[in-house]
Amino acid sequence: MNRTALRGIAFATVASLAFTACGGDSDSEGSGKERKGATSESEVLTAYNPQSADKIKQGGKVTLPITEIPDQLNNLHGDGSLYTGQLTWFYTPNMSYNDPKGEVTFNKDFLTGVEQATVDGNTQVTYDINPEAEWNDGTDFDWTAIRDTWKALNGTNKKYSPASTDGYSSITSVKKGENADQAVVTFDGTYVWWKILFAHVVHPEMAEPKAFNEAMVDDPHPEWGAGPFKIDKFDTKGGTVSFVPNPKWWGSKPKLDRLTYVQMEESASINAFKNGQIDATETSTAERLNQVESMKGIDVRRGTATENNLLVLNSTSPELKDVKVRKALMEGIDRAQLAKITYQGLDYTEPLPGSFLLFPFQDGYHDNFGDLVKFDPEVAKKGLEEAGWKAGDGGVRVKDGKKLELNYVLIGDNPTTKARTTAIAQMMKNIGVKMNIQNRPSADFQKVFSERSFDIFGMGFISSDPYGTAYICQVYCSDSTLNVSRSVPKSLDEEINAVSKLPTQEEQNKVGNKVEAKAMKTYGIMPTHSGSTIIAAKKGLANYGSAQFYGHYGRMGAPELLGWEK
Repeated sequence: MNRTALRGIAFATVASLAFTACGGDSDSEGSGKERKGATSESEVLTAYNPQSADKIKQGGKVTLPITEIPDQLNNLHGDGSLYTGQLTWFYTPNMSYNDPKGEVTFNKDFLTGVEQATVDGNTQVTYDINPEAEWNDGTDFDWTAIRDTWKALNGTNKKYSPASTDGYSSITSVKKGENADQAVVTFDGTYVWWKILFAHVVHPEMAEPKAFNEAMVDDPHPEWGAGPFKIDKFDTKGGTVSFVPNPKWWGSKPKLDRLTYVQMEESASINAFKNGQIDATETSTAERLNQVESMKGIDVRRGTATENNLLVLNSTSPELKDVKVRKALMEGIDRAQLAKITYQGLDYTEPLPGSFLLFPFQDGYHDNFGDLVKFDPEVAKKGLEEAGWKAGDGGVRVKDGKKLELNYVLIGDNPTTKARTTAIAQMMKNIGVKMNIQNRPSADFQKVFSERSFDIFGMGFISSDPYGTAYICQVYCSDSTLNVSRSVPKSLDEEINAVSKLPTQEEQNKVGNKVEAKAMKTYGIMPTHSGSTIIAAKKGLANYGSAQFYGHYGRMGAPELLGWEK
């Protein structure tokens, strides 16, 4: 699976106050105490009201907001977003789950056994598939699901457009085992991250490139699902997707009678929560948090965010093709000031992030970006001068009679995001760059991202497990869909791919940092902040909130365990 997903609310504010448990109706410690995010791997900061099945009521409904109902509904496709995964989580196979630390547990509803061995120096994994498992259309769920997923994601057939080839490109074969309910996967040498592969798989009808790429565009194909819920309503025009229990499901009965997602902008979601129309919403800015803290009957759930917010400089844009220009722009951006805007009113601090592989609280992290770029407007001006952009009338630089004018696409209506974008425009003005801000609705995120219709774009990655170095190719390989800047050249691909072949996690982290530093020297993406996450939820909502690497990107675990506490 693509374990690092796009974050749909572009350049989203994710700062928050970090707590280890629910804070009741409001922040019991008040706002006068400065808080910091997790500082080590052992410090797992979560708040999601974890409850076992016997502590959850049978029945009930949950309604949640979703920023967009994406066009691409294949969550393994390169154009899939965080929101694609939110929807498919409930009706397609989840072969494994993570706990908040990121430890993997295989889902026995699909896999009755998973064994790893070393055979002739190669990692080999044997998957025993639950014989009860079948797709909604009655097709047997067997070893071919693993084989077909590998073929789509391994990168050898360029007709497929996968979200990530990491891991799958290291597999040499997927073969039928003792029977159709067993798959034997063999890697080329040692592969240390084998547990995180095949978290999701494709239906046989999606096995060919055209179907993989196009069949699930604007069509969820519920018959290709296999999970505790089925789609009851899919209304893109009305902005509503509803799920009900799947009568064909062979596993534990889901607790909810209905789960509904309603598409809405952030400003609408906070009002909908206050009016009781939805059961939870993100409140990760001071403005949003202040609106809910006095509410009765809610929890404010705070925990570590596993997100990398970033600025993308589109290297294919005429004004940004020159690496000297991209470097100068980054030197002209004060990330500390952006962080101050982000965390205003939240009494929260964190170190400026410097890597897209690991978070500052993880072992092996290094500030690769900080080693390369320091905020210095004078150095930025000098760099633009050397690139041929001379001071012009009105303070805007000119080259060959053309002004240095850039288009920044701003997604959504988050006030903090708007304030941060305005600050960036002023920083650009200070070094002689005119930055035009184009505001687009949240529903346009996927379109803007996939078409790269911008010069500068604020967006983010969100990680569903702690093994970031395993996905170095997803971020930096020249043909990866997450290499949005297109600044990293094909010549670096060999070094990037070699990282995953190293025999230990420690070696991969060490070499991965060196390779990332080379990729960052192309000055295509700039880390800005991570923060934590605040979720406001109605009291009693179980297994939902801010939970680091838990389940679906730290929001919820097994779909059948979402519900209301007894």
